[in-house]
Amino acid sequence: MSDREDALADWLADHDVDHDWTIAPALAAAGVDTAWCERVAAVLPGPALGAGLEWAAGAVSVAALLAEVEDSTRRVSELVAAVKSYSQMDRASLQYVDVVEGIDSTLVMLGHKIGPGVEVVRAYGADVPRVEAHAGELNQVWTSIVDNALDAMDGTGTLRVATGTEGDDVVVEISDTGPGMAPEVAARAFEAFFTTKDVGEGTGLGLDTARRIVVDRHGGRIDIDSRPGRTVLRVRIPLRGTR
Repeated sequence: MSDREDALADWLADHDVDHDWTIAPALAAAGVDTAWCERVAAVLPGPALGAGLEWAAGAVSVAALLAEVEDSTRRVSELVAAVKSYSQMDRASLQYVDVVEGIDSTLVMLGHKIGPGVEVVRAYGADVPRVEAHAGELNQVWTSIVDNALDAMDGTGTLRVATGTEGDDVVVEISDTGPGMAPEVAARAFEAFFTTKDVGEGTGLGLDTARRIVVDRHGGRIDIDSRPGRTVLRVRIPLRGTR
């Protein structure tokens, strides 16, 4: 892009086109080369050449800005929808919840932590029923698990989220390809106030809140299966909530 811009600027200067420093970047961004300019020069000789190229540069700049505004508007709309879904600010406390919707909104909220080195694999089962649950609380569970998985992988690896059903339960599995937990860490992961992180870093491995939400509030179950290169947290939520 830089080489094309320099070549265009030189061509414009050689052809006595004014404002080459503003015209060249816009044309280069649009993929224009000097051969295209030569064809324009054949059609617009003399003073008309500068006016024509300036008009073309302005047109492509406006088109690029409109595309950027459209993309930005779409992204803002998606973020607002994700925040609304994540916070559950307009919904009743106990309701029938689509766990996939909650997981997806959580992934959007944590998007800033999902770098280019992390691949997110969604393995959502077909026809997974809604569960009667406290949606905002379940989102806290997904946030804690996903955040810990991303921290464990330290910017490189695969985050896999799978959903399915077993009997009267909806099952969510969130796995990472990090180094895994030592047995003594996994044994204490659900203890209150337990963490392996420094003060102010992440949500810690203290999954006590997640355990209380899943087990005490919803009558479910949460388990850890960890070994080097693969850690899976498996959450079971009954179709009908208990509280």
